[in-house]
Formats: sequence, C-alpha cells, structure tokens
Amino acid sequence: MRAGVLILAAALLLGGCGGEDTGSSGTLRLLVLDGNLRQLGDPCNGAGPFDYAHADADYVIEDGDGTEVFRGELPNGTAEKIMDVDFRAGLRQPTMCAMTLHVNGLTTAEGDLVIDNQDGVPIEPSDEPGVLGEVTVS
Repeated sequence: MRAGVLILAAALLLGGCGGEDTGSSGTLRLLVLDGNLRQLGDPCNGAGPFDYAHADADYVIEDGDGTEVFRGELPNGTAEKIMDVDFRAGLRQPTMCAMTLHVNGLTTAEGDLVIDNQDGVPIEPSDEPGVLGEVTVS
C-alpha cells in the first residue's frame, strides 16, 4: 500500500513538470560581436572593448519609457559563428559570444538592455519560439 502511495505521489509531481507553457517568461539572446578567436561552442564572455559583458555583470531591462522592468546577472555565453565561412573543424575562428538571459515574468521585451551601467541597447523582437527578443552589442 505504501509503495502505491509513493508511486501516485511521484506521478503527480512529474505530471506537474510537463504542464503547458503559461507564457509568463521567456528568454532574450544577447549577441556580443567581439570577433574573438575561439572554437565554436567554447564558453565565453565579451572580449576586447566588450569586457563589461561578462558573467555575473548586472543588467537591467528598461521599457520604452526608461522604467526598469527586470534586473538580473549575465550568464556565461557560448561561442557561435560570426561569419559565413567554413573553417576546418576544431580550428579557432572569429566568433561572437551568445548569452541566453532568462527573464522570468516578462511576456514581452520592448525597450533597452543596459549592461553594467553602459548605454542601453535596443531589444529587437524575435520570431524564434520562446525567445522574446535579441540584443546585439557591436
């Protein structure tokens, strides 16, 4: 009997994990076009003049009126292709650092992303499912 109760409790808990997306949160993609030489997929943070875009740096999302609507810390990024050129596998190449910002509670992202008290950068809408917008720092 006790095993049956445990199985039922586990089924109820797991059933709650697979619920529908309520649309109450999403992500922003931050693309730091630093051109740093890395292997694709390597962990990264902004390089060169973009050193301020590093993991744990504070960021704020401001709406169109300049009012803060979300605050967080930047995560580590991943090196992605910056040019449409095929380099040999395993070679370092010019990359951008792509970071995924989880913005719980936001259903839209309009306005600016402000990183570490730098000037705000406009958030561009995204057509990608689950991605509210994209910010490019260049």
